Amino acid sequence: MDNARQRDVPQRARGTGAPVARAHLPRGGFSGRRVRDALSAYLFIAPSTLIIGVFGIFPLFFTLYVSLFKWRFTKAGFLGLGNYAELFGARALPLIAVAVSGAGIAAAAMLAREARGLRLAGALVLLTCSLAGLFLSFPLLAFQGDTEVFDSLRVTIWYALLTVPPQLVIGLAVAILLTRKVRGRQAFRVIYLLPYIAPTVATAAVYELLFSLRPDSFANQLIGLLGASPLQWLQEPRSIVSLLFGGAALEPPASGISSHGALAMLSERIFPYWLSWARGPSLALTSIIFYSWWVFVGYYALIYITGLGAIPRQLYEAAEMDGAGKLRSFFSITLPLLSPTTYFLTVLGVIGTFKAFTHLYVLRTTAAAGTTDPISVEIFFTFFRKARLGYASAIAIILFLTVLGLTLIQQRTLERRVSYGD
Repeated sequence: MDNARQRDVPQRARGTGAPVARAHLPRGGFSGRRVRDALSAYLFIAPSTLIIGVFGIFPLFFTLYVSLFKWRFTKAGFLGLGNYAELFGARALPLIAVAVSGAGIAAAAMLAREARGLRLAGALVLLTCSLAGLFLSFPLLAFQGDTEVFDSLRVTIWYALLTVPPQLVIGLAVAILLTRKVRGRQAFRVIYLLPYIAPTVATAAVYELLFSLRPDSFANQLIGLLGASPLQWLQEPRSIVSLLFGGAALEPPASGISSHGALAMLSERIFPYWLSWARGPSLALTSIIFYSWWVFVGYYALIYITGLGAIPRQLYEAAEMDGAGKLRSFFSITLPLLSPTTYFLTVLGVIGTFKAFTHLYVLRTTAAAGTTDPISVEIFFTFFRKARLGYASAIAIILFLTVLGLTLIQQRTLERRVSYGD
């Protein structure tokens, strides 16, 4: 009997009073449970994986497949890289120079993140050389490639540059104002968010009426208070620099001196190309940029309000006790702790501006002479109006690679600057 009790009592570790537990697992029981857990996990993610594969990954590879063919309504013939050669031109040297310059800029940006001393100097030298190479090679690539595509790329870049940074600043300012304890705060939040949640076609139609070319439109009456004459707004193809400083602004100087070789290339192709960039976007595109501010500032403010609500109030109280003012608290506490939100909105904004289509298509007019057509609209026209499915697919692949590269650069350069309050 005593021996039976001793078998039922758990053994105790020698020198301690802690019992040693005995595991009684059936053979193969643990591995079988792992298999069941793995199967359950795969079953849960299977619907999402199927949807992403069918509507995301498969169309991407099929688009790459179509871009290798002369494809109109049906597949006509294999072209290989023919569509890409038509897009970038026959000579590969400018394309290689642009690719090398872009890779150098990305490498310099990533190298300068934590560089000190000679490494920082090397990163600056690499950045300078890469920018110079891009300055010289990109106009040559645009000159020999498809002019319409490169013009639409310029529109896309101007749209992204003049949309994302102002929306971040204005959205943060609105968010700070809407976090104040004022009467009707919730109502103002709904009002600012209303253009974003409303249908795009409806808001674009309202905006088109506000910025009509009629002298009695809201925009023309507003600038009339400042003594300016009515403008054509969405139908004005001239750049804002030309409108502000006259038609001869930033025009290349006429020269009667004949030049050859590299000097002729600089004076005839490179300098005029960058001068056309320096004229800025057209007034029609600027008007659409104002529309983007009106629609997306409310969304940016909503996300910033969520980020502001996650900042502990004790930090501001401690800073106030240490004698820090509101401006110092803003730059030392608010901005650093909002860096994850800013990083998220920056990446999302850049991706969104490069693939934006609906409101740009609705607000575009033929009178703007293509100055409001980004690369997404160009892909749409090439696909549906010109019925060149293979060539449109090639442009779409280049757009995808461009957005992917910009996202990776932002991730490598900005993610380390994000502070999570650790």
